Amino acid sequence: MSSDVKNKNNKVKLWWNNNPFAFGVSNADNDQVGTIPLGKMNLAYFEEIEKRFRKHSRGGGQEDGAPLLSKLIDYNWLKGKKGLDVAVGSGFSLVSFLMGGARMVGIDITPFAVKHTKRNLEIRGLQTKVLQMDAQKMSFSDEAFDFVNAWGCLMHMPDTGKAISEIYRVLKPEGKALAYMYNKNSWPFWFNIIFLRGIILLGLMRFRGDITKLTSRYSDGYSRGGNPMTKFYSPKEAEKMFLTIGFKNIRVFPWNLPDEPNHWPLRSFPIFKYLPKTVKRFMSKRFGYGLIIQAEK
Repeated sequence: MSSDVKNKNNKVKLWWNNNPFAFGVSNADNDQVGTIPLGKMNLAYFEEIEKRFRKHSRGGGQEDGAPLLSKLIDYNWLKGKKGLDVAVGSGFSLVSFLMGGARMVGIDITPFAVKHTKRNLEIRGLQTKVLQMDAQKMSFSDEAFDFVNAWGCLMHMPDTGKAISEIYRVLKPEGKALAYMYNKNSWPFWFNIIFLRGIILLGLMRFRGDITKLTSRYSDGYSRGGNPMTKFYSPKEAEKMFLTIGFKNIRVFPWNLPDEPNHWPLRSFPIFKYLPKTVKRFMSKRFGYGLIIQAEK
């Protein structure tokens, strides 16, 4: 890892440790945990995080009452498999996979997320390893896992290609990977970030045309001045990265969340919610903010 990448990595690690993501639970700013001591985080707290993720991902991640992300990963296949959850955050996906019968291990680059997830497991009576580890340089042996989940983390890493390469390395032959990144072909990218913040509000001029600085400023952590690094990828760019590393049977597509256009063109001016449902379904399927990647080794 070069000194430049290492410096960027340290900034990413520090920022996410100080601004852990929990879907706004117990914090009005909507993107961090706040100051609740770990010991006071009870079952209701973690269930509320899961509830908010379910609401956000309804229809695209799972149907109501079904296991989390069960539209994207087959829980019947997952049962009994050895899996790795990258960037565990609060542990909501790790918990779901464990309860679905998988033998999971979790990692996160930040010490807070490790403690956060361990607390979630503790109050549910679940046990597994949760380790502080950089996904760009994992210490696991080759071909250690049947399944790797990298949800909402690869686009924040300085060396995304290296992290994907590491996922490939630790997967067994025929193993499966699931990832979520931000979609460069989305409505929020082109209208909210490039057009509104970049052109109208002169963000591109302020950042000297640096798209990554612009997307980092106006995505996660917006109310705190942005985060150190957020990258957006087109479906073709994401597919090429996975294909180059050696993955096969790659599927890359915008995450189709039926309710997402209800917040467009802006959350403060959501007039698109009055559009016909057929139009909103088309917009979500073609221009959704998220990008799903499914691939096999």
